[in-house]
Order: sequence, then C-alpha cells, then structure tokens
Amino acid sequence: MSKKIFYVLSILLVATLLFSACGGGEPAANDDMANNNEPAANDNTAANNNAAANDNEPVEEPAADDDAADDDMAMAGPEFKNPGTYVLAVIGEPETLDPAWTYETAGSAVETNIYEGMIWFNREKTDEFVPLLATSYEANEAGTEWTFNIREGVTFHEGGTLEPHDAAYSLQRALLQDRIDGPHWMTHEVFFGTYTMEDTMNLVNGTEGVSVADASADELLAACEYVQSVIVADDEAGTVTYFLDKSAPWFLAMLNNIFIGAVYDQEWMAENGAWDGDCATWQNFYDPSAEDTILFDQANGTGPYMLDHWTPGEEIVLVRNENYWRADDDPIWEGGPSGIASIERVVRLSVDEFGTRLAMFEAGDADTIGVPPQYYSQIEDQYGDVFCFYPDNPVTCPESGGGWMQVKSGYQQPVMTPAQFNQAINAEGGNVFMGSGELDGNGIPSDFFTDVHIRRAFSWCMDYTTMIAEALDGQGAQAQGPIIEGMMGYLDSDPIYSYDLDKCAEEFQASETGVWDTGLYMQLGYNTGNDTRRLAAEILKAGIEAVNPNFQITVVGMPWPVLLNTRRASKLPIYVGGWLEDFHDPHNWAQPFLSSQGAYGRVANIQDPLKSELDALIDEAASYSDPELRRPIYEEIQTIAQEEAVMIWLYQTVGRTHLSPYMQGWYNNAAYSSTVLSYVYALDKVAP
Repeated sequence: MSKKIFYVLSILLVATLLFSACGGGEPAANDDMANNNEPAANDNTAANNNAAANDNEPVEEPAADDDAADDDMAMAGPEFKNPGTYVLAVIGEPETLDPAWTYETAGSAVETNIYEGMIWFNREKTDEFVPLLATSYEANEAGTEWTFNIREGVTFHEGGTLEPHDAAYSLQRALLQDRIDGPHWMTHEVFFGTYTMEDTMNLVNGTEGVSVADASADELLAACEYVQSVIVADDEAGTVTYFLDKSAPWFLAMLNNIFIGAVYDQEWMAENGAWDGDCATWQNFYDPSAEDTILFDQANGTGPYMLDHWTPGEEIVLVRNENYWRADDDPIWEGGPSGIASIERVVRLSVDEFGTRLAMFEAGDADTIGVPPQYYSQIEDQYGDVFCFYPDNPVTCPESGGGWMQVKSGYQQPVMTPAQFNQAINAEGGNVFMGSGELDGNGIPSDFFTDVHIRRAFSWCMDYTTMIAEALDGQGAQAQGPIIEGMMGYLDSDPIYSYDLDKCAEEFQASETGVWDTGLYMQLGYNTGNDTRRLAAEILKAGIEAVNPNFQITVVGMPWPVLLNTRRASKLPIYVGGWLEDFHDPHNWAQPFLSSQGAYGRVANIQDPLKSELDALIDEAASYSDPELRRPIYEEIQTIAQEEAVMIWLYQTVGRTHLSPYMQGWYNNAAYSSTVLSYVYALDKVAP
C-alpha cells in the first residue's frame, strides 16, 4: 500500500472510532441493499419508537463504575421495551410508496408488508412459491400463458373487495405508467420484447421513435388496448391470465417483486384520482414524477400491515391489519405464521449515525440495527447467540463474545457494487461534478470516460485488498464483472485488475487526451450514510491522487433520493452504487449494468461499437432457455466487461444481521430487499 493511501485510511478509521464512541459518528449503513435497484437503506436496521416515552434517548443505567456497567450490559442484554412494536433505524429514504414507481430498497421493503401479489416466496427459498392472492396457477406447455385463480373473500385496507379485474388493472397500470430508469424494463421485456412503454407503443403501431407526447389518439388507444389484451381478467371465472411474448424462466420469480405483483383496488384508485382503466386517458398518467402518483404517501393494499403515516425524513409507521384475510389455521408455509400478524406496529426511523443506532440498540430502544462491516470489531464482544450459514469459514463466521446480541452471519448476498463511469456526462446548465468541464487541470470533459485507457487506469489505481480489509472487514470479495459469484457466467479465474500504480500510470500516459500532463479534477459521488461506499470512494480517490500530484478528486455524499435523481440526469462522472437482483438469473445482472436500456447501462452511456456489441450479446443470451447455450455468452459478456473496464467492479459482500434477544422468526431470503423489513409478518417479538 502506498504511504498516501495508508495515511488517508488511518485518518478515516481514527475519526470513525472517535465519532462513534461519542454517539456522533458519520451516517452508516449496511452495504448496498439496492433492491433491484440500488441500495439506499441499509439492510438489518432498527430504531426507537417515537410513540415510546423515552423520546429516542438511551436509558441511563446507574452503576458503581463504567466497566462494571459495560460487563453487565454484555451479559444481560438490553431492557425489553415497546411490547408489540418492532422498531428499526435505517439510513436513506423511500422516493415514494407507489409500488409501480419504486425501484429501490427503502421503498420496496416497506411496500412488501402493505401489498400482496399472486404468490410469495416459500420462506427462504427463492425458487419455490406459496399462494397469496391466487389460490393456484397453471401455464401452457410453452410457458407463455399463465392463468391464476384469484382468492375469494379478500378485502382491501379501505374496505373494497378483491376481484380479478383489480389484479389485471394493477399490472396494466404499471406497464402504462412506466418511467425512465424504472423497474418495468423487465415487465415490458417479458410481455412485448421491448424495454419501455414508448417502445411498446411503437411496436404495436409499426412506428419508430414516436413519443407518447407526439403520438396520435389512435396510436395511444391501440397501445393501451394491446397492453390490456395480454393481461386479461375474467371476474365470472375468477381468473386473471398473463400472455407473454416468449417463455421467461424467471417469470414467477418476477411476480414476487412488489413493483410487478402489487394488487390495488381499481375502484378506490379511480375515486382518488388515479388512472381508472380507460384507454382514452392513460397517457395523462404516463412517466410521472415520484410525488405525482396517488400512492406517493398513501396506501391501500391487502397485506398484513397498513400504512399509518409517513413523515419524510423522520419515520414510516405501519399498523397491523386487524381484518387480514388469512385464517388462524392456514399458515403461509409449513410451520409459518397464520391469522393476523403477531407484531402490532412497525416503526421505521431514519437514523443516519451508527453511534446513535448502536446506543439505541444497547438500551433496548431498537430491535435490530444495520452494522456496516467496518464497525463489526466494535461490537463483537457483545455477540451472544451466533448462527453461521457456513461454519467452516472463519472469515465470515465470528465467535460468540458471551454477550446478548443475536447474530446471523456468513450468508451470501446477491449484491454487487461497482464504481460506475459515465461516458457522456451531462454538462447542460453547468455541472459542478466535472469541475471546469475542460481538461485544463480543473475539470474533465463530458466524454472523458470514453477513453478505455482512462477507465483501465482508474481500475488499476483501486486498492481492492485494502477496500475488502477495511471497508468490508474481510466480509466479501473483489468482483470480476457484472455477474456475481456462484451464477452462470461467473469466471473461475482471478479478476483482471489489482492495485498497481505503475500500470495505472502507464494507462493514463497511453491516453491521447493528454490528461497525464494537464491534470484533472472531478467529484465522485456516493449515498450519504453508507460508510462502506464512502470508504471505497476514499480509497479510489487516494489511489488516483497518489499516481499523479496533478490529479484531484472530491468525494461527495448525497442523500439517497438526490443521488438517484442526479444519476438519472446523467450528471455524475463516476459514483459508487450497487445492485440487488430482481430475480436470480444472469440476465438480471448483465442487462441492468451493460445494456443501453438497462437501469445503470442507460446512464453509463456506453458508446458504440461496444454498446451495440453488448446489446446484441445480452439479447442473444436471453433468447435461449438451455443453460449450455447461455453460459458461454454470459462468460463472454463478463470478459468484455472486465477487459473494457466498463466500470470498476469493486466488491460482492456476505451478510451479517444483528437482532435483539427478543426477536424470533428471522430467516434469510436472498431475494428480499431487506432481511429485517421485507416481511415482518414472519417475525415475532417475545418478552423474556
């Protein structure tokens, strides 16, 4: 490690310890639980209940001396508080509570408790499903026609009765509403072979490049009617049928995603000003801003919890649905919960600082907290009951410290984090992230990252070993491309890049931009509160600045919604942000990161000929169902992604969840947005 990097890390780590010790540390989060999306909120989080009399202040226990108090806490654990209430403190903030709009973890984890779809995961299994609003389903031999029998006797939170047309309307609305950088690229893909509603409209009408704003009334009508023709309800028969463009092995897994699966009451939606199902008006509801949908901050689902209120920046509170449809003798899975939920109230507080969250946890004011890996060593002496998914791995499996915390450790997370380049930075109206906008030592131009030598230089200047040791506390591995370890397409070989300042310098000098002589300045973004990403960004900054004294990078933290909006506007030259899969298939990794229509690929602005090459390979791999035909294509995609340094492929993590001794029923499902919030129905809080 260079002296400069060692110095930067030393300062950061000392400051972190000092701040967290006095309860005023930097915001923290578990790494990257970006649902399908991107990570905002940390997984495994907790907080105090605002309704409690303690006003979020840790309880002060009298003691003869501090050491004795610490020892008693480690052994006895926190006081049992807030019976019937599950309290979480998290970083980040949902952009909306409209499932059809949401494409990030903070919102989707909340929504999954309020809304339901046709089916749900069978406990921890990601490829087995149990019925929810459908009692059964069947498919044709080709796998292109799926019919679901809708459950009777289900009521919405606001009193309406579930009928098949509600399920059909809900998915039709999601497809028609659509939005830039939203989740429905995959929905349009399986139903129409397109990626956006505008592409679908043009396909239906035989046009090209016509926008919704410029389409004729007949073209708009035809597009909507076609959407309605592939999602058909039969209220008399009690069914809803989905007609796919082609077989998609991941279709059932997709339906478990709340942005596709959530079912709304069509009549209630219309009464409250949402699209009413009339094809003459759908365009008025197309591509809304987050705040401009009816479900932005209100909800009406069928799930075990109802939205009580959302105070942005402070808290989201859910209350138990006392009229939940599931009978007491009808467990969701064998040995699972039944009847109304055990936990009466769920409080999700926004608490940025790890020191504050830890104090609440230790005082019993929080039932679980997210602990970024770099803080593990501070609390391992309080570990009590430790369950390890892979007990033979000493790196990911800590030992009990004789304390009180429940710890679930070592589980694989379907999450990968890169530092993402933008090859066509948006400079319109000025852009502080690119400095002067010129290669004059005070900025970079818009096309700076089109040069593969620049991208490779950045990849060689990243100290991956230090990142894994310090930012992840060893709880992860260097990524080697968009496809994660253990999945088809992952290569059984070492990543191409390692920390090598000589090779970094060679690549910078090989660039025809002349950047080695002129110098550079830019800003590197991450979401505020995610200390793991902050440290990764600081390590990259240190490496770049160490290779040339004329190189300067400023690391900038932004609130989660601000980062997302800035990224969508293509303003960020480079930022650290990760991906949590929508469904367990390599297509859901290659397409989002590398396709020109992907959630990240679109704003990466990959240029031709590489763009066209990657698009063609991604489409070809998705066209096959035979794994032996798909595998070599994904391996080629993975190789190109590394050789071309499309992004800096940083790390893949393993998970660790921290719970109070009073929480029961926890299990790990890799497809959940949050292991501690996505399905509270399965949890229980039991007094000692």
